[in-house]
Amino acid sequence: MRNLSQNMMAILLIGSACVVAETTPRSSLQLLSEPIGGRGAALSGALSAVTDDQSAIHANPALVSLLASKDFVLAHHSTIAEIRQLQSGWAYGTGRVGIGLSLGLNTAGGFETRTGPTSSPIGTFNLFELNAAMTYGQRITPSLSGGLTARFLHEDLEADRASGFGLDAGLAYTPTNSQVTFGGSILNLGKMEALDQVASPLPREIRIGAALNHDRFLLSSDVRFPRFGSTGVLVGGEFTPFPVLTVRAGYQTGHDTRSVSFGVGLKRKNWRIDYAFVPSDLGLEDSHRVSIGIR
Repeated sequence: MRNLSQNMMAILLIGSACVVAETTPRSSLQLLSEPIGGRGAALSGALSAVTDDQSAIHANPALVSLLASKDFVLAHHSTIAEIRQLQSGWAYGTGRVGIGLSLGLNTAGGFETRTGPTSSPIGTFNLFELNAAMTYGQRITPSLSGGLTARFLHEDLEADRASGFGLDAGLAYTPTNSQVTFGGSILNLGKMEALDQVASPLPREIRIGAALNHDRFLLSSDVRFPRFGSTGVLVGGEFTPFPVLTVRAGYQTGHDTRSVSFGVGLKRKNWRIDYAFVPSDLGLEDSHRVSIGIR
């Protein structure tokens, strides 16, 4: 256990140094930084310390060990430029040890091909990305958990193809008899093969967050230190006035096109449906996310 704790801390520290040191151009794999599902999007992505939803392991793999049952999620996201994201995930946790599997497909179409400033394009091309991941987490002490996610990544852009790998590492700490959880993670370590002679850098980031889960209320917050772009603060909250209904809202800084988010969740026995609406700050097409979960 002590060796696992030391290894996890070493990974976090090494990843932190990598994020600070990198000055590579902006990544084309930006959907790796997007929250998964309607609940996560409505909470502005502030998920690194949320313990009761397997889609949160996308922000912190240590959280899979805190699940107390099986959880399946299927999520759909649509936004500008015909971008579509379909994500499925399954996780199982005992409260001490957990595993998770996920598969994400990201597509965008209708990009115009031109050889110069012409009035009409000579054709169009599409973007395809695949993200397959496996997560493992366990309790290191009664209050501290650690986890790792390994990813296989693939992207197609017109006639060019590239594959690569990614690694996430995280820690979660819940004090004894406390309703507050603290989380920290390093996301998207790894590299891609060259795509048309240029390799796409992964959008690495550090996350530090906390969440308070009290009866019918949840309040969560994250601070993001991304490899590209500005440092961001993410805050989300949800209120459950009735067992079948949850309302959510979020706010974030450091993002180019969005700041506020809203959502609603419906629950019936072991089924749940979550929806998020994320308006664009620049007058672009708004974002809609829907997810279905089964426990």
